Amino acid sequence: MKHLHHLKTTLLWIVFALLFTETASAQLNVASNSNAAALAAKLVGPGVTITNASLDCANGAAGTFTTGAVNEVGIGTGVLLTTGNVSIAASANNSESATIENGHAGNSILDALIPGYQTYDACMLEFDLEAIGNKVSFNYVFASEEYEEWYCSDFNDVFGFFVSGPIPGPATYTNKNIAIVPETANVPVSINNVGPGTCNGISNTFWYVNMAGATTVQYDGKTKKMTASVDLTPCKTYRFKLGVADAGDRLLDSGIFLEEGSFVSSPPVIACSANIIKNSEPGKCSAVATYSPTVSADCPVTATCTPASGATFPVGVTMVTCKATDQLGNTATCTFTVTVNDNEKPVITCPAQITVSCEAPTTPNAVGFATATDNCGLNPFTHVDATVNGSCTHEYTINRTWTAHDTHGNTSSCVHVIKVEDKKPPTITCPVNVTVTCDTTAAATGLATAVDNCDPVLDFSRFDTHANGDCDWFCIVERTFQAKDDCRNTSTCVQIITKNTAPLIETALPVTVGMSNSFVTVPPGRADCVIEWLPPTGTIPKGLGFKKIVVDASCDLLTNPTTPSGKIINPLFGEALKLSIFVKLKPSLGTKKLTEFASCDILKEVTHYLAPDPDVNELLRVTNGALGNISNQPHMYELLEALECINGPLDPCNL
Repeated sequence: MKHLHHLKTTLLWIVFALLFTETASAQLNVASNSNAAALAAKLVGPGVTITNASLDCANGAAGTFTTGAVNEVGIGTGVLLTTGNVSIAASANNSESATIENGHAGNSILDALIPGYQTYDACMLEFDLEAIGNKVSFNYVFASEEYEEWYCSDFNDVFGFFVSGPIPGPATYTNKNIAIVPETANVPVSINNVGPGTCNGISNTFWYVNMAGATTVQYDGKTKKMTASVDLTPCKTYRFKLGVADAGDRLLDSGIFLEEGSFVSSPPVIACSANIIKNSEPGKCSAVATYSPTVSADCPVTATCTPASGATFPVGVTMVTCKATDQLGNTATCTFTVTVNDNEKPVITCPAQITVSCEAPTTPNAVGFATATDNCGLNPFTHVDATVNGSCTHEYTINRTWTAHDTHGNTSSCVHVIKVEDKKPPTITCPVNVTVTCDTTAAATGLATAVDNCDPVLDFSRFDTHANGDCDWFCIVERTFQAKDDCRNTSTCVQIITKNTAPLIETALPVTVGMSNSFVTVPPGRADCVIEWLPPTGTIPKGLGFKKIVVDASCDLLTNPTTPSGKIINPLFGEALKLSIFVKLKPSLGTKKLTEFASCDILKEVTHYLAPDPDVNELLRVTNGALGNISNQPHMYELLEALECINGPLDPCNL
């Protein structure tokens, strides 16, 4: 033993020199720290409260560490407790016996972990812990220069993690070591219990790592990352002691790497409601949702949700996050969704049924738009027209279906009934009233025109009514024009057409009579052969003007009425006589020669008064003259008979 001790001592100075030449370039960074509270706080994770921290270590034996790009420790950052100096750890593995003799005392509870061994240069960190959960755990790596040369020897450096406090149930812990080799019953972590082979019947090679060739860690060997855990009574205070010590001598340092934040207590457990699906409330674009998460925790805990239960949720999907926070600040969260569906249809109202004339527009701007309300909001309306034919072209019904769409796809429809009718008759205009000869055609008197509010092509018809006469010689025709549209609306107008022969007026010879009284008798109902008496010269007697008489039934026209004694009475006493007669004679006969009418017996006595080679007009002239000339009275019958023969079956007087 002494030989070994001497050998290890002689190597000390060489190692120490090498140590301080490598630290600057090492990728493991260490810093000495003797502040117990700061070191303890670095170990704390969520759910843990630490108080009354103390540190019993040699100067420089405790501190913090962080690994660089090459992490050969297995833990990234945390607290380092050593039996020498933290700086020894941070160099390449270029020595088999790096060490610093601190001259610090050992620790009795560490001695108890390895019976038969005395500990030296112990480094102990202690603190009180109050946990919210029912369990606490931490991660660590044990490393040493004792590996591998002094494995299973008298140098059994050791690490211990001791807990004192109430055990769940009636008992208590008193310095219970929870740093044990995984998958063992109660084997403490020491050189001889975790190594490259079997020692004293114990083989834990799985947990051992040979650090030969390491570039950032000086220790020759180490364990894999291990986890220590212990059951706790929530909200109770426990005393924790973490320590590492040399065993058997003070040479060849060991260290314990404790992971930052690895003292983790069990956080609260929170379970959210299942996802909630609701319909929007009537008339609203939202709904109220209530819920309560389930929280399990051993100590008082506060649960909150955002949005809170009872909040109003808009249509759509809203994420709700619930959070449980214990008295040490440990938290647990869960989430769920509240989905509010809008299944409320818009309330739509169509315009009232309307009837419009066929020429009027039927667009919504003219006849009206549907209106609607919705709990959430509306998109633009749509409409579709369906036309039902009526009894005629311009009468029909439009069934306009309006559809309101809300912003979430709900729709409502209504039908606006638009009745289109054609009740307006065409506007018709007749030709002007005219006077024509008897042989004038209907086309020559003009045609009616008409326009319609809807129908561009109208059906025209006409019919004539003889208001006076038979229209062979003279009449008044009432020509009624009718315009009819497709819907059988009609309009009429009347054109007055006066048909007559061309007036054949001759001036009679002057007649002088010596009667003191003049009178004319007109037999009742005789009105076809009209005689007009006019003074050819002088002044028309006051009150006389035109006088018309009707000849007797036989049309035996005497030039003038006579007295019972046979004397002629001139109705225009003292005036010259003009006699005009309207004879129903075809005007086309006027220029025909009398010789063309061989069948008519024209007496020589008659032709004696006519011009040479006379025509019908000459016969009319002489007849007119005879009617106004009392000297020719005996030939009046022959003249009229000649006219009757020429005119064929028509009676000049139509009696």
